[in-house]
Amino acid sequence: MFIIGISILSCAQVASTASPKIVAPLRPLLEVLERAKVSGSLGLSGHCDVGLPPHLPHLRPSTTGGSPFQVARELFADDRGMQVTQDPNGTIRMIERGAPTELLDVKISHISFERNGVPLQYAAFSPSSALHYVILQAPEVLAFAKTHDILIPFAGAGGSLGNEPTPADAPHMAGPMDNVTVSQALDRILQVFPGMWVYENCPGDDGKGHVLHFWFFSLQNPGLFTE
Repeated sequence: MFIIGISILSCAQVASTASPKIVAPLRPLLEVLERAKVSGSLGLSGHCDVGLPPHLPHLRPSTTGGSPFQVARELFADDRGMQVTQDPNGTIRMIERGAPTELLDVKISHISFERNGVPLQYAAFSPSSALHYVILQAPEVLAFAKTHDILIPFAGAGGSLGNEPTPADAPHMAGPMDNVTVSQALDRILQVFPGMWVYENCPGDDGKGHVLHFWFFSLQNPGLFTE
């Protein structure tokens, strides 16, 4: 039986500062995405450490100051396995050879971030919680995981939620999503929380499966993780 363990972890509290060694290489890209008012996604195939930020490949310093697409291509120029493309809406897609997309392609018929018109406190007010508590709990995602022997050990856990209620006027996910893939749902999250979503594919500890971590990076504060 081939089992893929997918750890869905938030890397920090909202607006928590990441390690400068991790943030610095991505800062030029985050800043140019912010200036252009576009978002991005990054798929990596590496070696994960639970609870730690993603392992980035060697990134070449960007000196062009060009468009997001130009900066992304320059940053990842030394990674021959990295494919950099740009969607018609401007979204920058970066995916490394070996990073899986099967779970991202799962189609979800309906999910909602509200109940009786009220935002779900622990599912609507941060990108990671929206992923953990709503998207990954969709019946289609759960069925796909079961059918394909995919283990999602941290689904349903959105990280540290804190004890104070989130103000109702804070940015949050609202309403339903219908007939979207997991990746499209992640893109919709970035419409509320501008930034870049990152997933990292890693071998399992037993050498048989894989681990897939998800992360979010903020554009409003380039270099900060968002929960």
